[in-house]
Amino acid sequence: RLPSIRAMAGFLRVNRNTVARVFTDLEREGYVESRRGSGVYVVEPPVEAEDLKRQEVLERVMALAAAQDMPVEDLAYALLARAGARPQEKTAILFVECTQAELDQFSDELEDQLPVEVERVLIEDLADKLSGVEDPPWRLAVTTFFHIHEVQEIVEPHGIEAVALLAEATLESLQRLMELPSGTQVGVVGWGRTCMQNLSRSIEGAGLDQLNFVQVYVDQGQEEVLAILGRVSAVVCASITARRLRELDVPEDLEIIEEDRILDQGGIEMLGKMLRQMPRIAQGTV
Repeated sequence: RLPSIRAMAGFLRVNRNTVARVFTDLEREGYVESRRGSGVYVVEPPVEAEDLKRQEVLERVMALAAAQDMPVEDLAYALLARAGARPQEKTAILFVECTQAELDQFSDELEDQLPVEVERVLIEDLADKLSGVEDPPWRLAVTTFFHIHEVQEIVEPHGIEAVALLAEATLESLQRLMELPSGTQVGVVGWGRTCMQNLSRSIEGAGLDQLNFVQVYVDQGQEEVLAILGRVSAVVCASITARRLRELDVPEDLEIIEEDRILDQGGIEMLGKMLRQMPRIAQGTV
């Protein structure tokens, strides 16, 4: 079951009408269904007959290639050559995050799945990166929902469109927070102050007034962090921060709610569609 429109919009810091419109589109396309008095639920996505046939053909071709010990990359180039098509050029994009570990993880995911060359930039370095650049080679600046507003303010004056992607566990973490008993003390933990503040704004926007939130970031120092976490029953944080907390030997009964793992596949496919629809002359290619 998906969170309510109000909670989803607040958590992602977007307009409620935007979320409602997305829900309506998803229901029309068969990805979710509304149940009166119960909410909106995710259902198995519809499979078009044409897509099913294409998948069957691909599986047969890949099985034959594997039987001949032919690498997938060689197969792809051979098919393109036979069809008289050139491999798609890579588009230069920015990816912006607040920690180096997440920046590298998410950038690698995009480069593995899309024809893109990712310029990796920490959010604290973004303004300096664009300073003095008259004709930026990047048409898109991609980030996660927690940083979209900050990124928009910096890149859009330079003619770069900001795109927000969702991390798969983000909705799971919101759902878990909504299930916690009223009055639960919850630590909002960031690797640094910026990450903590952006996560806190999203949680506040979700309207989780029944919970008591305490802000803390890892850079405060081990003793102070452990002292604060000793007073809460659960924490919500990014996966990279969760790994650091476990290294700090936090209490065993402390529930750690991770708000990200990998980028949502639907978001990656949406980004790929955007890239395909961009005029070739407007793309910065490498």
